Amino acid sequence: MQKPPLLPLVFILLLLLTLSLPVPVEGTRFSHTAHYEVGGLIDLDKQIGDPCDTGAYKTQTVKGYGEMTKSEEIDIAPNIMAVDDEMNWFTAEDAIRNLEVTATIELCARPLSAAAEVYDDYDYAIDEGDIISPYHPLVVDGKLDVTSKTTQTWGIYVTTDQGEEGAYVTDFIAAYGPGPYDEDFHDGLYSWEYDREKNDADDYGDRYVGNYFDIDSELYTSGGVTRRYISMSSPFSYAVLDEQLDVVGMTEITETFSMDNLEPGPDAITLAWHELF
Repeated sequence: MQKPPLLPLVFILLLLLTLSLPVPVEGTRFSHTAHYEVGGLIDLDKQIGDPCDTGAYKTQTVKGYGEMTKSEEIDIAPNIMAVDDEMNWFTAEDAIRNLEVTATIELCARPLSAAAEVYDDYDYAIDEGDIISPYHPLVVDGKLDVTSKTTQTWGIYVTTDQGEEGAYVTDFIAAYGPGPYDEDFHDGLYSWEYDREKNDADDYGDRYVGNYFDIDSELYTSGGVTRRYISMSSPFSYAVLDEQLDVVGMTEITETFSMDNLEPGPDAITLAWHELF
């Protein structure tokens, strides 16, 4: 992997940047494209999205001495977000603090649940630990306490040693539209209905944005410490992906992940380029 061109060692402070749509508005679309080439003491804190208004929420930090190039493209609309991010960095050989890169994606999509207690009446008999949907009426009405099987988090941490290089490339899209039991939302055109017997959508509106998360990512460092935390589950398929990884030395990971819970309606926004026109 080729190092970015050396830049003069200067103090670089990249202040907090927040990109979000805190109040979803029909027809709203937010786009941002940026390219960075920085060197010296780097301090970057970045937040993208708003919890459960944009499908996902991403935080990212870069701290330490070295050089970094970064290209990022962001698209946000109500209940959906897409981010394409490519980073390459190099820790200075005499750095007093190695470059550290963290990135975390938190989904709005509800995780798989398990009963935290025994429940027994004329209609239901549930033991502690039994799997149950977070959309089940017992859970929604507060009659049954549950625990989440996963945190719906996709995160990495990399600290690159002196004279070593790293890279992190992600391309993801996350959508989580309003549905049953969401307060103050009653427009069937944009929402979906829950079928308890099938544990699936009974019906959804033509403009329902969907419930899914798709990501392609590459992670590399020639030398340093890598930590990765993935905790994902689907209350519809009961699938679970849990991973904690710690590596000291060289790391190279390439992967693709898809969690397609509920498909979007035929007229839903997908953040495709043609929707701009």
